Amino acid sequence: MGASAVDGDFRKNLDSARGIAEFVIALNLDIRGFSSWSLTVDSAQTALYIKKVYAKLIDTYFAEANLVKPTGDGLFVVRAFEESQLKEVVSSTVEDAITIVKTFESLCDDDDMINFDVPEDVGIGIARGSACRLASDALTLDYSGRVLNLASRLMELARPRGVILDAMLGVDLLPDEIRDQFQDQTVYLKGVSPDVPIPVKYWPHEVEIDEAAKHPIGEKRWKHETMTTSRRELEASEGRAYRFPLDQQPIADHELMCTVEHDAVTPGGRKSQTRTSIFDFPVEIVETAGRVAARFDQGSLAERLKRNDVGPTWEITVKVAYRVM
Repeated sequence: MGASAVDGDFRKNLDSARGIAEFVIALNLDIRGFSSWSLTVDSAQTALYIKKVYAKLIDTYFAEANLVKPTGDGLFVVRAFEESQLKEVVSSTVEDAITIVKTFESLCDDDDMINFDVPEDVGIGIARGSACRLASDALTLDYSGRVLNLASRLMELARPRGVILDAMLGVDLLPDEIRDQFQDQTVYLKGVSPDVPIPVKYWPHEVEIDEAAKHPIGEKRWKHETMTTSRRELEASEGRAYRFPLDQQPIADHELMCTVEHDAVTPGGRKSQTRTSIFDFPVEIVETAGRVAARFDQGSLAERLKRNDVGPTWEITVKVAYRVM
């Protein structure tokens, strides 16, 4: 991995720095649920874990990177390459990203100091293009360019866990068994391409790309309404349909999007401290006395939660998204 400047060295080297154009692959990795997890452990454990997991990621997967920067709850990685290295770099980057997502929760299992629960999921965005390397002699200070912003925006969409690639990365360079695992989508990205759709590839199929990202950002606005409840409260009202007040009139003939979110259930039947489960649920628009609302069947939702082994008092979040002019 190329040298990078830290602390006071950064300012000292700026005076002799120059910009160098390079072809790069940018990767942005975010530890999902890190902020909420950090509230469940003490500060010493948080610092220990972040040190250990960063070291594992860098040593195992990013040792050849030209720049690795912490982002608070993740890492930003840049790897420069020559034309002859393109296929190898694309393949290894994507394969490593998949492996990281698959094995992240067990990454520190062999470390005796990590004897507490840790975050289980990551989201990763990957893009390829040209970037400007700010360098002082052989020392890399930083990188800048659209490709870095693109990787960050793609990472934000890779929820609750997974990998999203810019389709222009060179997906045809991947081995068939890797390429065939990805699915297609087009998205609009703030600050990158708000009006023109960008083709992307995502893995695994459980990735829930925000519905708002599938429409031009400047075209119409999305509104979101949220309510919290519990399975017990839903069961108490079984047989009645719940009306969910909406602040504004949705666009005519536009389908509402409703998701239900709760803490995931561990294999032992307990509430997970770090992972959440999200699923879609049917909802419809109703209007009464001039007030518009979303309506869903409380009894059906309670039954589904019970089948999923969700505890009667666990907090359930119901979110409705709809588009307005």
